[in-house]
Amino acid sequence: MKPTSIRRTRREFLAAAGAAAAAPYVIPSAVLGTAAPGNRITTALIGSGSRGQQIMAGGDRVVAVCDVDANHRQAAKAKIDAMAGNRSCAAYGDFREVLARDDIDAVVVATPDHWHVPIALAAVKAGKAVYVEKPVSLTIHQGRILADAVRRYGAIVQVGSQQRSPEYEKFTRTCELVRNGYLGKLQTVRVEILTRGGSNNKWAPRRVPPELDYEMWLGPAPYSPYHPDRVHYKFRFVSDFSGGDMTNWGAHHLDIAQWGIGADDSGPVEVEGRGKRNATGIHDTFYDLQVDFRYAGGETVELRSLEGSGSGGVRFQGSEGWIFVGRDGMSAEPASLLTARVGPNDLHLAPPDQPGSHMGIWLDCVRRRSPKGLNVPVEIGHRSATLCHLANIAMEVERKLQWDPAAEQFVGDDEANLMTWRPMRQPWQI
Repeated sequence: MKPTSIRRTRREFLAAAGAAAAAPYVIPSAVLGTAAPGNRITTALIGSGSRGQQIMAGGDRVVAVCDVDANHRQAAKAKIDAMAGNRSCAAYGDFREVLARDDIDAVVVATPDHWHVPIALAAVKAGKAVYVEKPVSLTIHQGRILADAVRRYGAIVQVGSQQRSPEYEKFTRTCELVRNGYLGKLQTVRVEILTRGGSNNKWAPRRVPPELDYEMWLGPAPYSPYHPDRVHYKFRFVSDFSGGDMTNWGAHHLDIAQWGIGADDSGPVEVEGRGKRNATGIHDTFYDLQVDFRYAGGETVELRSLEGSGSGGVRFQGSEGWIFVGRDGMSAEPASLLTARVGPNDLHLAPPDQPGSHMGIWLDCVRRRSPKGLNVPVEIGHRSATLCHLANIAMEVERKLQWDPAAEQFVGDDEANLMTWRPMRQPWQI
């Protein structure tokens, strides 16, 4: 990323940071992993809205918080300062000031989706380890650029697909049973996710509130007049910033579907879908969707909107039984699958000595200065996000599409291929 505005020297950035390096926000060692306690990690939180404040305990010392909304960053700073017992956490409105600090080891990126790749890529180039929320990207091509850069730099980047971690052990156990043939030959995977359409209300531009740097909030996205239905959590329903609940919940449960299929390094060969979207209003992402994926091995993934309440889940159907797993529970036929465990000589998807949390796994890798041991590295996060982007593209063009997962291109469809990338508003580029 090569922004050409708001230029300041590295010396000026560091001078502005002042004494913030001394701000210890200490969190329980159980969250942090198993490495030696003397090897402390200093982190910064970039994006401190609702999700950012949920995961801001991202290190031994959180020394900085960055947000384009002054109210959000001051609220996060107050929480960090209260736990640290001082007022030393630095607060910034521009993530580049955070990345210019040599005393910050790693950053947690919890911004809206359209900022994920630009910030994560800049952090990698600045030598930082990165924890980036899912979906890792706004487009397929963005995700590939980040994944390639991470491999080139040897960077430590974890994607926030927490369902692969010990804290959600039932997902791991389910995928181990599937991968080791306990269901017989895998045939169909049924994925159900919550989808919402947001609002279809008529709207008119509003004055930008004084606490919000709206120009920076938009960043690389196309310019659009300010309205509260466009920002903060509601960004999720605006296609300029997000893929809707398709990339929100889909990035979680389609990730588990790919894990169970064994397609972490590939993807489907065909996709077809349809969905609804609002005809009026700001919110224009798809909901009430039906999308079908077909894989080269013959497996199919049926993605459907969840009917009723809950958080959805994944149902693996094999020739000798089925098993369903979701955050709300598990079920299976035969019922004996619920207590089954894979044998010592079977494929195990999680090392037995992993820390108990997704962020703890990342922090252990940061301490060891090695990406080995990450359970959701960028390549996996990119492949899972790609399924979500494929679904949105298929619903947009309303026809069956052939996909080449190796080339990451649609076969013989120029219109669909144009949708794997979006131009970025100047001065932002990657």
